[in-house]
This record gives sequence, structure tokens and C-alpha cells, in this order.
Amino acid sequence: MNLKLSMVSILALTFLFGLIYAIVFAITIWFLPFNWISLVIMVGFSLGMILIQYAISPYILQMVYRIDWIPYEQYKMRYPHLTEVLDKVVGINNIDMPRLGIIHDGNPNAFTFGHTKNSARVILTDGILEFLNEKEQQAVLAHELGHVVHQDFILMTLVFAIPMVFLTIARWAYYASIFSGGRRGEEQAYWRLAMIAIAILSFIFYYVGFLISLFVSRVREYYADEHSAEVLENPNALSTGLVKIAYGLLSDQGVTIKERNKSKVRGVKGLGIFDPNMARSLAMQSMTAKGIYSRETIEGAAAWDLYNPWARFYQLRSSHPLPARRIQRLNEQCEQYNIEPEIDFSNARKIKEEQAGKSMIGEFLTDVLFKYLPLFIFLGFGVFTIIWLFSYLDFYSLPLISDITSSQLLFLWAIAFYLMAFGYIIKIQFAYRSGFEPRTVLNLITNVKVSPVRCIPAVIEGQIIGKGAPGYYLSDDLYFKDETGLLYIDYRFGLGIADLIWAIRRADRMVGQWVRIKGWFRRGPIPYFQVKIIETASGRIFKNYRKQLSYIWAVLLFIVGIILLLVWIF
Repeated sequence: MNLKLSMVSILALTFLFGLIYAIVFAITIWFLPFNWISLVIMVGFSLGMILIQYAISPYILQMVYRIDWIPYEQYKMRYPHLTEVLDKVVGINNIDMPRLGIIHDGNPNAFTFGHTKNSARVILTDGILEFLNEKEQQAVLAHELGHVVHQDFILMTLVFAIPMVFLTIARWAYYASIFSGGRRGEEQAYWRLAMIAIAILSFIFYYVGFLISLFVSRVREYYADEHSAEVLENPNALSTGLVKIAYGLLSDQGVTIKERNKSKVRGVKGLGIFDPNMARSLAMQSMTAKGIYSRETIEGAAAWDLYNPWARFYQLRSSHPLPARRIQRLNEQCEQYNIEPEIDFSNARKIKEEQAGKSMIGEFLTDVLFKYLPLFIFLGFGVFTIIWLFSYLDFYSLPLISDITSSQLLFLWAIAFYLMAFGYIIKIQFAYRSGFEPRTVLNLITNVKVSPVRCIPAVIEGQIIGKGAPGYYLSDDLYFKDETGLLYIDYRFGLGIADLIWAIRRADRMVGQWVRIKGWFRRGPIPYFQVKIIETASGRIFKNYRKQLSYIWAVLLFIVGIILLLVWIF
């Protein structure tokens, strides 16, 4: 399909869904009473939208990804080792042959989508075919076919629909507290409090339900991993493939972690094979110059998953288990097949202690404080205001708080917005550090102390080999390779229109170019490099102003504080 037509189509569909939802919600608010009938209408409409999205999502994905569909016979000629797995799974489970596709992108990824097990599409990228050996390619394909056999398309649609019902109730109750009338005085006040309480409780249920849905998704990933091990009768094939995919280490060039610790430039530390956010760190080989895995390197890369508190934090909010956890689970299955695990994490704790000591709780709490400082200030004043409101309505009376007038409360909120603005500035200064030094992917990936807030300022040199979301027309992020490995490059401005323009005009043209990138290495569920400046071999320079744009929020908070202060004065 034509590129411009695909982009226009997806943007139009997104706008259309949003417009329809807004119109129906507006009609419900303005023309129907806020009773159980309007609530049933909104819940039913939300479920209907989910069903429509389920129905059309495979076709949308086919429009927005550059997929080279390959007929089965041609696929068999090109990749006979993969069709061995396909034929085995299809024959045993008596399902239709999936539609097979390749995305021509160096970012190693794989995913599947469809309506049922008999209408599945299975996609691999060139990166999977280039960087994994044949057994590992078979293991990745068998994992994706596990999702097909288990009909995870249907299951996960149903699972994620449940929290969406609670979110709809929360929105309905929130708007009911604002727009519903027909009551007087104290009755109206009690009604609004009841609706606010329902909105808060429903949102809590939504969030808990969402976390449970993610947990179910992670369990389905473990089942797909088990399916891969069963098909190949060897869990190690997927384990070694995950090592290559997840950590981005190309070659350690014979340098051990102990030697890097002595060096001045050491690292101071959907249903795809990973979820869309995690998959951005998909990578290739972690091996010595002789082509043999370096256990120390692998353990250094995996230590973050196993021992950094941020790993547990992100695991709860991820649709996929962290790579090290999946490998550990696969290692447990090796006993069933009477084989020894090839990946061993027994020294990972020692490596972590050499870098970060016995406990990392101190660093984690410091990171959390700086990351959420403005939010903590807001929540503190919010709780204070709720306590004051209950006191104001004579539910109970607390000393000092009950004496505060509404005018004084307004003044306190003006101060709160000033404090939030300063908190935002402090957060930015902590998250964007200076001191940029030349690094490699290997230096960066084996750092245990790095986090989404605690960055490593660095300069890396290498080649852009693909896009952050391989094959996706509107992907604004990139995929990078140096002599030691691969790394996801985050080029987002944080401003939607700027990201869209970069994706359309520049991202594709960057693929294949040799670049020098200055920025900040971070790690969430995946490692990534946030761009400050990209310089190409031809001398072109592309700057990213994400840090500068972050100050806009501080400015807005200052402005709100000034407005509240002026209202209080006059």
C-alpha cells in the first residue's frame, strides 16, 4: 500500500474513533439523565468499540507496517528450517497455515496477530534472520506459533476489556459529579461526593484490573515459551535467542567486566517476542571474538533484570516478563529434556554487588523521589484539600485545618504550584546530567545502577540499521549498531507534531547512515539511548530538544501559580 495512503488511513481511523467516542459521551452527558440507563449505554458502547477494534485491528496493522507477504511454497524454499516448525505445529494442532511475512528491517523482532488460530499472521524481521542461528530462529517462530495455538488474540482482548469497563464507569461518574443537576443544597453536595467516590473507586479497580491483565499477559508469554521448548524439545534454543534479542551485546572483544571496572571509560553504571515498548531493545549476539558466549558479559547484562528494584517496578507494568526471568523459567524446563542449561546467572549477584553493593534500595528511593517529586507535592496538597473539604462539610473537625478559609486554601494552592514548578526543574537537572564520554553498547548495557532517571551521559558511534518499531511507517525512533552490539535510540521530542514530522521526513532516511550520537543512556524495561545530538558522516546535525521542552511544564506550573495568587489577591 502507498505510504502516504497508509499514514492518512491510520490517522483518519484514530481521529474517527476518538470523535465517535467524544460525540456519544457528549450526547449521554447533555441529553440523558445520569442514571443507570446512561451508564449501561456508555458501558455497552465501550464494549462495542473494543469489538470493532478487535475486528479491524489486523487490517490496520497490515496497512501501517511494511510487510513483505511470502506464499508458503516460496517461504519453504527460502527458509526450509522454519517451515519444519510450521508444518509440525500446524499438523499437530490441526490449524490452518498462518499467513507468513517478513519486515525488511535490521531491528530483530517477531510478532503475530489475527482474529483466531485459523486466521493468524506471523511476522519475522530481517534482524531475526540475520542475527540468530537457525535453531534460535525456529525457537522464536515456535514461540509466536504458541500464541496462535493458544488463541491469545481472543483471550487477551477479553482480559483487557474488563478494566476498560471500570474506566468507563469512572469517567461517567466523574462527569455526573460535574454536570448532573436537579438537586439542591446539601443533597447536591452529597450527590457530588458520592459520584467522586465512585469515580475514584472505579479508577482504582480499573488500574488493579489493568495490572491483573498484564499479569495474565506475562503468564501467556511463559506458556508460549513452553510451547517453543516443546516443539524443539530444547529450551536452550529460545534462551540463547533471548540473550541475543534482549541485551544487544555483539561482542565483548575479550574484555571482562573486571577489566572494564578498572577502566576510566567503563559503564559506571501486542503479542510480539517482546511487548512494543520492550521490543525496542531487541538485539543480537553476546559472544567473544571466537564466537563463544561470555558468561560474565551475559550475567552483567542480566543483573539489572534480576536485582535492580526498577526491574520489579517495570515488570508489574509490562505485558512481557523481563528476559532474565524468562530464561530462568526456560532453564527449569531443561530438566524435562535431560539437558544442561546453556545460560547460567549464578554469578549475576556477585557482579551486581561489585557495582552497586549489597542493596540498591537507596538509589531506587532517590530515583523515585526525583522522578515523581512534582507529583508527590501535588498529592500532598490534594490529600490536605480532601481533609479540609470533609472538615468544611462538617463530617468531622480537625484543629487548625477546620480554621482555614477557602481563600487561604487558594493561597496554599498557589504556593503548591510554585513548589511543583521548582520540583520539576530539580527533576530535569537530576535526569539530564552532563559529562559526556565515548562509550560502547557493551559499556552501557552491563551497567546495573542505571535507571530511567539515573542516566549515563555518553557519546556512541556506529550505524543506524533500522527503526525502533521495525516496518512501522510512523516510527520516529531508530535502531543503532556499533562494534559491540545494538541499541534502541529514542528520538522523541515529547511533542506529537514534531515526532510525526521527524517520522515522516527523516527517520527512514537515517537507516543505513553512519552516525555519532550524543545523549543519555537509560534503562526501563529495556535499555535505550535518549538523543541530544545526532551527527551523520556527511556532516548533517540533528538536534533534539526534549530536555528544553521539559521546562515548558515548569513554566506552565509557574503561570498557574501566578494566576491563583492574583485571584487570591483580588
